[in-house]
Amino acid sequence: MIISWAVGHVVELAEPHEYNAEYQKWNIDHLPILPKPFQLTAKSQTIKQLNILRSLINRSDVTRLVNACDAGREGELIFRYIIEYLNYNKPHNRLWLSETTDAAIRTAFSSLRDGQSMNSLSDSAKARSRADWIVGINATRGYTVKHNDKITVGRVQTPTLAILVKRQDDITNFTPTPYFEVHGEFLSGDIRYNGQYYKTVDDKAVTRLETKAEAEIIVNKVTGQPAVITDITEQNITQHPPQLYNLNDLQKDANKKYGYTATETLAIAQKLYESKYITYPRTDSRHLTVEMAATMPDRLNSLRATEAAPLLSGATVDISSNKKYVDNSKVTDHTAIIITDQAVDLTALSENEQKIYWLVAKRTLAIFYPPAQFKKTKITTTVADETFLTNAREVIELGWRVVLSQEEDNDNELPAISLTQGDTAALTAAEIKECETKPPRLLTESDLLTQMEKSNLGTPATRASIIEKLINTGYAMREKKNLIPTAKGMTVIKEIISPTLADVDLTAQWEIKLEEIAQGKYTLDAFISEIEGFTKKVISEIRAQEIILTPQPDSLGSCPLCGKPVIENKKAYGCSGWKEGCKFVIWKKIADKPITKEQAKKLLSAGKTGLIKGFKSKKGSSFDAFLKLEGSNISFDFPPKTVNK
Repeated sequence: MIISWAVGHVVELAEPHEYNAEYQKWNIDHLPILPKPFQLTAKSQTIKQLNILRSLINRSDVTRLVNACDAGREGELIFRYIIEYLNYNKPHNRLWLSETTDAAIRTAFSSLRDGQSMNSLSDSAKARSRADWIVGINATRGYTVKHNDKITVGRVQTPTLAILVKRQDDITNFTPTPYFEVHGEFLSGDIRYNGQYYKTVDDKAVTRLETKAEAEIIVNKVTGQPAVITDITEQNITQHPPQLYNLNDLQKDANKKYGYTATETLAIAQKLYESKYITYPRTDSRHLTVEMAATMPDRLNSLRATEAAPLLSGATVDISSNKKYVDNSKVTDHTAIIITDQAVDLTALSENEQKIYWLVAKRTLAIFYPPAQFKKTKITTTVADETFLTNAREVIELGWRVVLSQEEDNDNELPAISLTQGDTAALTAAEIKECETKPPRLLTESDLLTQMEKSNLGTPATRASIIEKLINTGYAMREKKNLIPTAKGMTVIKEIISPTLADVDLTAQWEIKLEEIAQGKYTLDAFISEIEGFTKKVISEIRAQEIILTPQPDSLGSCPLCGKPVIENKKAYGCSGWKEGCKFVIWKKIADKPITKEQAKKLLSAGKTGLIKGFKSKKGSSFDAFLKLEGSNISFDFPPKTVNK
């Protein structure tokens, strides 16, 4: 057996100019560009590995390939693009892995799938790739040329940005409404407790008062009056363990608890998967198969030498018939993310890797614990015919919360109070709280992932990269855990982009059709025909659109390559002729030293800056130097050394 590998995508769809040299220049008259057929091209960064694969595949003693790329849509695409580009036409099989333990690999090799059985998944992958190309290339070029500013558009990226913009609009347009609450402090025997005034309207408890005068009337009425506990309602609450993780849930929890971005969590989970500690992370399932459920004792046993060992004795619940966790019909390509039976070596893991491992391990362990049991009590205290409500809670059985002690619990601050209906009480204090309605909060990465999943935007494997692309293109930015659209992102959605491109529902429908292609219920050709028709309409709209004037950045000087103005952007001072292919750039940071706008102007006008202090070499030592422009190349010019006499 010969083993080799890809390095991510080593083959990709060809760029427009590879179909027609005229497309090198962005021109709205060329649009829409709809390749027939699509061509593939080798990525320059990985051409060396592709040539290695070519030499191995073309060997006379190689009669069959085994595709062992990631067991999912994108892994299938990586393999299919390689064999199509290399014109490979011999048989191939598919190795389908959900975990990389030795036993799992042996089992998968003993039951290889025929490569042709994966054709529907391959078609779905190609449909996604081609649709993204058609929509992205045409809409990006169209809007960019029309508005004379780089406007990046994506089939999933744009509606995701629209979610951020809508939330920002909701916050900006929010008008707070003042209201008032009345709170009382009571003493019954030796038990002190608090209650909130309420009145019953249409069988609902209403605590808000519209005016301060109303609140003052209530306070004056109850002050100094005797109180009695007129109603106690008890309710037994059962909380079952949470479902197992899919990637989206793991990313959300890691963002809430540790502030990790979706991309960071996916990278850590991938490393743990490759280290044989957790199952395949790029999954949308929260369930196990019956067959995998039978392997759980060995998986839990892998925790015996860890801090979780004392918790294993409590993991006694039989989950085999519990559809919340075990359901073959809810498992598609992969099961939920759980631990493997490989004993973990925590000393070999980084702090971040340990945190993600324990999220998965404890969630896996918790499903074998009984439910948490609570008694929730609602106490009504009446004073001068006015009612005050007190909520209390008593823990009966912690159950699975012994394992997941940090899990969210909206009622964990409620006190445990033991009172009896008919008991008298004294109102010891009454106060008015002035409040106002709160605007919607900014979306965290966890919130956005939730909305993307609910709206069927992207897949577990792609959502993280979509968020990063919004940030890298300058459409959104991170502020602590929050994601906020930039001014440009707001303008793009509200004033430039066609509403259909930002339509969450339309993109969700496309995702459903991609899944239908994978299931053999829809075809690649029909889907691409639909995308082409949509793109033609978008280009027609762009042609008819009024130009949204955007302020042009001030020129810092002339480009030494093509003579066009050099302007400032997010990361550099670059040539405004980039659309025509000019590559001249002065990076804003050179050798770890920020380059100011004034220094860039001086370099362009005089060919040399003044002495700049504080550059850092690769070894970390500081040095001072001039920047010198020779043709279009920027180099260091060092001051003469001082000789001590």
